[in-house]
Amino acid sequence: MRSRGLRAHLRLSLGCAGVLLLAAVAAVAAQPAAAADPAPPPPHAPSAIIIDRVTGRVLYGKDVHHRRPMASTTKIMTALLVVQRCPNLSRLITAPPRVVNESGIGLRPGERISVRQALLALMIRSAQDAGVTLATAVAGDEEAFVAMMNAKARALGLHDTHYTNACGNIPDASHYSSVYDLAGLARLAMGNARFRDLVWRQHAVIHWGAGRELPVRSNNLLLHWSWADGVKPGFTGPARYCLVGSGQPGLRPFITATLGAPNRDQDARDHVALFKWASTLYEENTVVNAGDVVASVPLAGGGEVQVVAKTTLTAIVRSAALVRPTLTLPAQFDAAPADGTVVGSVVYRADGVLLGTVKLVVVTPAPPPSAAPAETASPAPADAGSPASVAD
Repeated sequence: MRSRGLRAHLRLSLGCAGVLLLAAVAAVAAQPAAAADPAPPPPHAPSAIIIDRVTGRVLYGKDVHHRRPMASTTKIMTALLVVQRCPNLSRLITAPPRVVNESGIGLRPGERISVRQALLALMIRSAQDAGVTLATAVAGDEEAFVAMMNAKARALGLHDTHYTNACGNIPDASHYSSVYDLAGLARLAMGNARFRDLVWRQHAVIHWGAGRELPVRSNNLLLHWSWADGVKPGFTGPARYCLVGSGQPGLRPFITATLGAPNRDQDARDHVALFKWASTLYEENTVVNAGDVVASVPLAGGGEVQVVAKTTLTAIVRSAALVRPTLTLPAQFDAAPADGTVVGSVVYRADGVLLGTVKLVVVTPAPPPSAAPAETASPAPADAGSPASVAD
């Protein structure tokens, strides 16, 4: 564990007793400038991205806003809308006539399947017939559901995204997204527990109708790694290989996305390389130690009082990030508070995310030890056996 204690000695003198100071204080200026993250191994896909799943920070990007066909990664939005709009995943829904033209698990028009089983088929098997059935159940028909998808994209600020179908299997120049939008959408979706429960699975057995069942397997090769927990691959001729991934190989979870990769195996290897590279950027660090001097507050009559951290704060922090403190303290004291009195707090953030809050207490520095007087050597007695005192 590497210490990142912010031990800057701050002098706060606003000259107005009782006023609270709320500022990202000058201690930030005393810290070293943020270093740049090292570059990762470049992915083979023409568009690629990895973001911190906690903060949303882009750690690496390659042509991130280029609008490209996204194949079955479309189904991330489809599944998210369904889990948000269907509180009862056990509810049975009916396959519409259109399923006869769709690939998937072999749903027949009029067959009944639960929302949950259809979602598993959608996200593991990438079943188009399940997607059309879910869209029809939620919105009345696929066209109305696609309108919902586009409205959701606009509401989320996905400016590089437009949908013309619910599954992504139909080549259409008006059906596109970017790795930036896909990563942001996946980050939001992975915040939903019911969505997460769909996308970590490599296998499932889908049950529907009168005793029908089908074992299904995911094409998400990222799930071969134990630390991976999603999200969705895709392929069409125009889109090539696409993958949105999620996982936590180290201290931090990340989201990855690629569009237009040359083949599925290389794409998965590139995602793994991005995950492992990003994991090296983070450390569990001591942000501040108990007893570290955080600030000095002036006394109205002259002098100052030191305030220190009451407790130690540790957090997982990106190595190149600046840890920014925000103090809440009186501008000055009329009289020195007793030692140990809580007089304020400091909030620490990095990459825009709260690391923690620490109370600040007063401490009186111990006086420096007084110098001991130097010892004076006593002169030796004249008859102490020196050569001069020895008798002939």
